Amino acid sequence: MRNFEMTGRSAAYGANGMAATSHPRATLAALDILRAGGNAVDAAVAAIAVHSVVEPAMTGIGGDCFALYAPAGGDMVAYNGSGRAGAAATTQWFLENGITEIRADGPHAVTIPGAVDAWSRLVQDHGTKDLGELLATAIDLAETGYPIQPRVAFDWARFEAKLNANAPIRRRFLNDGNLFKAGDMFQQPELAATLREVANKGADGFYKGHVAEAMVATLNGLGGVQTVDDFANAVGEYCDPISTTYRDYQVLECPPNGQGFIALIMLNILEGFDLASLDPGSAQ
Repeated sequence: MRNFEMTGRSAAYGANGMAATSHPRATLAALDILRAGGNAVDAAVAAIAVHSVVEPAMTGIGGDCFALYAPAGGDMVAYNGSGRAGAAATTQWFLENGITEIRADGPHAVTIPGAVDAWSRLVQDHGTKDLGELLATAIDLAETGYPIQPRVAFDWARFEAKLNANAPIRRRFLNDGNLFKAGDMFQQPELAATLREVANKGADGFYKGHVAEAMVATLNGLGGVQTVDDFANAVGEYCDPISTTYRDYQVLECPPNGQGFIALIMLNILEGFDLASLDPGSAQ
């Protein structure tokens, strides 16, 4: 996690395994799974589940999941766990209803979340642990609470107006109408209950039953056209990675609709500069 008192990042070393995330709790969750005999997929899912709890402004089970995985002795695997729009969200429907713009904070910008399906599929195909075991730390943190990190509090403050605009969100993510501060304890019992459904029932605990019905009811109440069938039919897909070379290294990313190709383009541009001649952290 970034230290606001220092520029850049410090080096990290490991003898038997490593995990790198933007939050200490997520990193520890991944390392615990590795120590318990899990593999990289198990550790990654445990970490991102914790992220969905401790970094609510950055990621969550309502989002997507793009993954690259290198199985021992095998080819690189890419998984596109991005959500689709609801089946009824056609161009014709929008035109007939006079909708010419998709607001970023409106129901029509919401696709069916792909993250939970991706977790379940990747663990089933490439993991060694039970999904419920991998979600245990995230459930505990959501239920019992955790101290908010400075970087998380910084991001939280940027969204104060949006948090205040929605009553259920305001009730959970504001502290009697005020922002939570760094060091404050924060609990998310509703998220804990949802994660427990996934732990007990797998992806069906999210895409079918009362959790999916609650999401559809909320979206429909805001004017969205998502249905329970959209959630029940949600599924990601394996795909071939895209790649480029950077100073004799091959760099792989997930293909579009992911944004990884932008990183590849940036590396191609940077290869034309003599970066080794510049001091680390310098303005150049």
